[in-house]
Amino acid sequence: MTHYWNWIASRTGWLIKEIRQTLADPVERRIALARAVLGWEIVWPALWPASGILGAYVAVGLFGLFDLLPWEIHLLLMMGVLGGCGWLTFETLKGAHVPTWEEGARRVERDSALSHRPISEHDDVQAVGTSDPWSVSLWRVHVKRLLASIGILRTKMPSPGLPARDPHAVRFVVLVSLVLGVVFAGHNTGQRLFDAFAPNLSGNGPPPTMDAWINPPAYTGQAPLYLRADASGTITIPENSQLVVRVHGSRGTPVLEADPHKNGVPDFEGSSGEYAASYKIGETSRIAVRASGRELGRWSVRTLADNAPVIAFSEPPSKTERQVLKLVFTAGDDYGVTSVRALITPLNPAYRRKEPFAVDLPLAAASAKTLKQTDFQDLTEHPLAGLMVKIVLEARDGAGHRGYSKAVEIRLPQRVFTDPLARALVEQRQMLALGQPAVRQRVIKTLDALTIAPEIFYEGRGNIYMAIRGAYWGLKLASSREDVERVQDLLWQTALALENGGALLAAQELRKIQQQLSEALAQGAPQEVIDALMQRYQEALQRYLQALAQNAQPSNGQPPPPGAKVLSEKDLNDLLAAIQKLAQSGARDSAMQMLALLQSLIENLHMSQGGPGGQSAQDQKMGKAIQDLGELMGRQRNLMDKTFREKQGNPDPKDGGPKGLAQQQGKLHDDMDKVLKDLGEKSPDAFGKAGREMNDAQGRLGAQALDGAQASQQKALEAMREGTGKLAEELMKRNGQQGPNGNEDPLGRQTGKNGSPFGSNVKVPDESSLARARSILEELRRRAAERGRPKEELDYIDRLLKEF
Repeated sequence: MTHYWNWIASRTGWLIKEIRQTLADPVERRIALARAVLGWEIVWPALWPASGILGAYVAVGLFGLFDLLPWEIHLLLMMGVLGGCGWLTFETLKGAHVPTWEEGARRVERDSALSHRPISEHDDVQAVGTSDPWSVSLWRVHVKRLLASIGILRTKMPSPGLPARDPHAVRFVVLVSLVLGVVFAGHNTGQRLFDAFAPNLSGNGPPPTMDAWINPPAYTGQAPLYLRADASGTITIPENSQLVVRVHGSRGTPVLEADPHKNGVPDFEGSSGEYAASYKIGETSRIAVRASGRELGRWSVRTLADNAPVIAFSEPPSKTERQVLKLVFTAGDDYGVTSVRALITPLNPAYRRKEPFAVDLPLAAASAKTLKQTDFQDLTEHPLAGLMVKIVLEARDGAGHRGYSKAVEIRLPQRVFTDPLARALVEQRQMLALGQPAVRQRVIKTLDALTIAPEIFYEGRGNIYMAIRGAYWGLKLASSREDVERVQDLLWQTALALENGGALLAAQELRKIQQQLSEALAQGAPQEVIDALMQRYQEALQRYLQALAQNAQPSNGQPPPPGAKVLSEKDLNDLLAAIQKLAQSGARDSAMQMLALLQSLIENLHMSQGGPGGQSAQDQKMGKAIQDLGELMGRQRNLMDKTFREKQGNPDPKDGGPKGLAQQQGKLHDDMDKVLKDLGEKSPDAFGKAGREMNDAQGRLGAQALDGAQASQQKALEAMREGTGKLAEELMKRNGQQGPNGNEDPLGRQTGKNGSPFGSNVKVPDESSLARARSILEELRRRAAERGRPKEELDYIDRLLKEF
């Protein structure tokens, strides 16, 4: 073993010495290059056609065509190509040899056009005459002359003569195929080369598959967009959408490509053939997914920028009779306005806090693209009440963008107190709010003076006396700004309790609960929360009405003034019941609109002694008849739905078929006649037409002519609506009321073209629509409770539940 290593060391040392000598001598370097050229001219032609076959095989692999073949055929093809190339190479190189030094020297001499072979003959020796000094000297002169004539040495480019072995230039086709294959494979070049010489021996597995979709931002309310691999054209999506890709059956880690990719392209995560990746698309880009040497999908995506919302006052801010700030505004956004605030800045230089304070305005819809809304805000308890202020409306969208309206200057409404003590307390409160240091001691002395002789001035009002004394000591011992603010609130609550027997305090509580209820409806709160707030609102309304009744002015038997709208407590309760019913059915937008209408009526409500409206017995009969006719119209709509289902072949067995529907139609006709008979007055002609159409519908149902029956039912419903409208107009005239174009109901509400008693801008669904809405809502809630469903489906259902 030692002898063996010594031999290797000696040969290695000899080789290094030879290389050094070769590199040190320029002639030897040129001869070594010439020998390499000769070797290339021998080897390269011998590698054809084996190199061409191998190049074609590699090009096929770069294009990913082997993924389409079963692994057995791929393996046999690879073995045949490698075996054939090896055999051809062996046969063509069988007679080849390594070029010698002499052959290299002769190549340099020929390429450099040297005569007399000065390089190859410089080692020649004198054959004869070595004993003759003259002969030896002549030989030396000859050798020097040859070496001096070498000059600049050259080596020409190899000329292997391959065109003779490839007369059809197939080698160039192979070369172009390789270049195109590299370009096509791109980042997957290494993976495809590996796959070409490493067939998948696991079996005839299918090629990898992909699921890809785009999740728009939740605030857009748009459903996920599923991407097909063969999709063409440009896909338009909202800004900041999320691309989600799932790859199945991939032999290696897939690659996600995006151009441009300012957000950074994430890597796929996973194993065992299952991989996933998500990518936030921030701008217009081209996206591609590659796996197992193939392109699974390519898309061109264009993103739409999310514009800031716009908002403006529809009319200048004003105040109601209850000194409540009325704000009417319109707003819009490309995906939906999520919140609106009023930014109020005081203009009084005496006010120390210059920054605006914000008032949230509840929206009638959770995320409406366009909205026109009237909002009432009671700011009379705020220190700025009665001062000049600047109001700017701010709208926000789901992405956080903000839009602002033009500034409007207005004097904030203030509560007008008639009780002298209440007015004095409010005055001291406002002086504290202005924040002047010298004012505090003055307010302390004033409060102390207001509580002198309690046995004389506060007889029977011990609670008021204790509240003022509490404010006195609270202000005297106050050590922080929060302590002073608590005293201000105590003074305000005391003034409200003094004024009108607590009616103002009850109104304030009612507005707060109304705002909470509006926010709960807009934010999709659970129905249990809505029902609890509705119960609190009804209780607060009863307390408010009682407070108004205690301070009502006697009517002396006089009718309401012309143009006044008469409301009874039952009317208000009916509105509350309708609001709750709409909320339970999922029509929360309509419920919020009706709640705003109810609050608007309450803000302008006056109570008079002798009854809430002083209606005569005949007027009350007419009002009851109108309500009963409204219920009959609802029954007629339900009967139309039953007829339609009977015609579609999906009837309810409980209806008894066409004959049973005919009996229901006859019963409805009889009930209408009874209501009109109890009215005791001549009914409009429209009810006669409604009765004839009901008789016709009953006959057609008995004959099973469902198409004609449904048409007659529709005409009967229209006639009933027309007759009820005329009765409502007659009732308004009797009470000295006249709505625009006579298009108001007994409560003075605009009925609109669709006959809705809440105005043309409040869409109240009928019973069948509410039933369908409830069934859809219950089904969505049932599916949302099944947490085993895919996450994407659950997210989509949650967005639907928030919307409805």
